[in-house]
Parts: sequence; structure tokens; C-alpha cells
Amino acid sequence: MLPLDPLTASTLLILAAAEPAACPAIPQSKLNIVPSTAELKFDTDQTLAELQNYSMDTVDPYGFHGMSVTQAFMKGSIVPGYRIKIGHMYSEKYNAYCLWYEDITVNIDIDPTIVIAKELYADSCMRKAIIGHESKHVKVDRVIVNEYAKTIGQKLYDELSARGFSAGPVPAEYAEDTIKRMQRVVSQVLDHEFKKMELDRMDRQRAVDSLEEYNSVDAKCPLFERQKSKIY
Repeated sequence: MLPLDPLTASTLLILAAAEPAACPAIPQSKLNIVPSTAELKFDTDQTLAELQNYSMDTVDPYGFHGMSVTQAFMKGSIVPGYRIKIGHMYSEKYNAYCLWYEDITVNIDIDPTIVIAKELYADSCMRKAIIGHESKHVKVDRVIVNEYAKTIGQKLYDELSARGFSAGPVPAEYAEDTIKRMQRVVSQVLDHEFKKMELDRMDRQRAVDSLEEYNSVDAKCPLFERQKSKIY
């Protein structure tokens, strides 16, 4: 198992700035980047025929003259999410609000399951070879989660630093709209980074499923190759 890099689970404290006369005591903002992975699970209850009903997003390496049979696959995706908490303080003197990012928490979670056709799981050699291959897919996701936990946290910090971590004094009648704008900035930054992460993930996962890799899995179990005609 590839452990999550503890350095990516971080909290950044940022001293927010605002108009000192109206907003004299703006607390620090917190950016929490929290990657996590569930324990790897296995699903070995489905038949080879049942696995053919799944739609795969991998590009078939066999081309148009071969036939691809799904023996196993890694089920699960990277699930990002975030929470934004805006702090506020009202000034009666100015009839205005001091607003700041109190807490932004970004979660990047993976919950991997390796699905293996029961006929192949029953063969000890193929079981080991297939788990070895599918574990590479799990590793890709774990590496991506760690990498993007770092880059997303830095990108969010940079973007908010350029705009400011606080706003104020904001006239009371504009406070609600300002809060929505502050939330929208964070959402736009994170949604863009999440899209980049998903595209990068797709490329890396497809790279694992090369023709050479598929052939190497089959080559590990020559005795099983002789039984294929009875199973496939």
C-alpha cells in the first residue's frame, strides 16, 4: 500500500487584511487540504461474463483486429469536495460588515475496489498477476491525490492572496452579495483544478493499460493460457 504523504494534509494560516479602522481584529484564515484513501477492497463474486457488461473508459490497446476481454478492473474514482466558511463582524458605527475566509477545507478522497472475475480469481497464478496489474491503477490514484493536494492548496493560496483573504468594511446592504462573490472565487479556482486533476488521472490510468502490460500479465501464467478456451 502506498501511504498518503503526511505533508499534503496541511493547514495554512493566513493573516487576513482589511481596513484597520473599521475591521481592527480580523482573525487568521485557515486553508485545510485533506487527502484520504479508504482501505483497498476486493470484489470476486462476479463472473467473467458479468464483467463484460461494464463500460470501460480505457482505450482498447488491441486495435480493430483483436478482441478485448475484461478480466478485472479497478472500481472507484477520486472524489473531491470542499467547504467554505465565511467569518463576519458587524460594525454599528459604519453600518457595515467585516468579512473574511474563516475556514476553507478541501477533501480529496479515493475508495478503491479491485473487481476480479471469479473464474480468474480461482487460479492462484492469474489472481496474483491481475492483482499486481490492478494495484498499479490504485497506485496512480494515490499518487495523483498526493500531488494535487499540494498543488491545489498552493493554487488556492496564490489566487486568494492576489485578491485578499478579507473584505471590509462592506455596507450592510452589499454584505450578502459580497459573501457570494467570495464563495464563487473559491469555487471557480477549485472546480478548475479538479477538472485538470481528472484529465491528468485519465491519461495516467490509460498509460497503465498498454498492450505490453496486458501481454506481460498473460505471460506470467502460461499454464492458464492453455485453459482459456474453456473459460472464455
